Amino acid sequence: MVLVYKLDRLSRSQRDTLYLIEEIFLPNKVDFVSMQESFDTSSPFGRAMIGLLAVFAQLEREQIRERTRMGKIARAKSGLHHGACYIPIGYNYQDGKLVVNRYEAEQVKKIYEWYLKGLSLQAIANRLRENGYTNRYSSYNTWVGIRYILSNITYTGKLHYGGVIVENAHETIISEDQFQAVQALKAKKFEVYGNNSFKSKHLLAGMLFCGYCGARYYFRNTNRHYYYACYSRTKQNPSMVKDPNCKNKHWKAPVLEKIVENKVCELLKSPEMAREIAEKNRQKPVVTDNANIEIEKRIREIDKEISKFMELYRIDGIPPEILGENINKLHNEKQFLQSKLTPVEEIVTTPFDLVEELLHNAAQIWDFADESQKRRILQDLIKRIILTDDNVDIEWNF
Repeated sequence: MVLVYKLDRLSRSQRDTLYLIEEIFLPNKVDFVSMQESFDTSSPFGRAMIGLLAVFAQLEREQIRERTRMGKIARAKSGLHHGACYIPIGYNYQDGKLVVNRYEAEQVKKIYEWYLKGLSLQAIANRLRENGYTNRYSSYNTWVGIRYILSNITYTGKLHYGGVIVENAHETIISEDQFQAVQALKAKKFEVYGNNSFKSKHLLAGMLFCGYCGARYYFRNTNRHYYYACYSRTKQNPSMVKDPNCKNKHWKAPVLEKIVENKVCELLKSPEMAREIAEKNRQKPVVTDNANIEIEKRIREIDKEISKFMELYRIDGIPPEILGENINKLHNEKQFLQSKLTPVEEIVTTPFDLVEELLHNAAQIWDFADESQKRRILQDLIKRIILTDDNVDIEWNF
């Protein structure tokens, strides 16, 4: 016989509990007895009751985990770091707070500065090593740590945990404008290159999207004819097809590139035009997903209902079979609702003072720039280009 004081003393995992009873105890003629609950493991009903109570034990574990998480969120709201073993490079951990480490903070500033000047992650790591910089964790042997530093909002003085962001929680190392500029540049590089180091030789590759189906356009070379085509129409790559019935037009590469270059040149010659575009984009209303709001509200209500049922069970106010039936219904509804949540796309734009500097510099060299230089300028200025029949609409990155 295996004797426990309470079921959760065996395990709070439903899977482990049922495995032990059905795969270990019963085949070896070992009885299982819990002093706080009454079971007959030889009967189907007894095993069903064990499974039900195992669900409750697992739910209680998840509630403990949630309370722990909420405690850490409350700690973050009070401006205290969560105290994990990893402290961001550039800070020391003192009395629950992050305090700037001047030596490491200088390294963080250089990393942001060099990245905005166009250095790759590996080039930044190499330069740090060449200058003899070290931090508490390493000597920048790889670029992985560089990538983490460039993504860490902590350096702007914010504390982030569990979806909660606390402003002015500690001293800043990087300005908000610098941080957002880096995120915009990273997003643009990912949009063009993805996870690969591949660099396209074609001026507009990676920037073009179909106005009908949303698929990407790609550069195609057929019998000495160079053009951009929608993946959905050519079906060249099945994984890139959005609508197999899309009939959007092909664009001759020289024609489309000339149209885009003319629009860029117009912008470079007119800083006032760029300012008007930036002002117009800032005035666009923020669209909230009302469906998401209602779904999240219902999910919170379900969590409260589950907690109420659990409390009733603890005070013997509801039979286990009724409890199990209701919790299963609520759990299934919650899972269904979570699958319906629409991902929220965060809009990242380049600060306009950086755009002005970029426009000034680009205007000086555009007429003498080679293809790779022009492509780099386009990547910095343009978010994407939407092609709809004969219309070419540019979404600017500011």
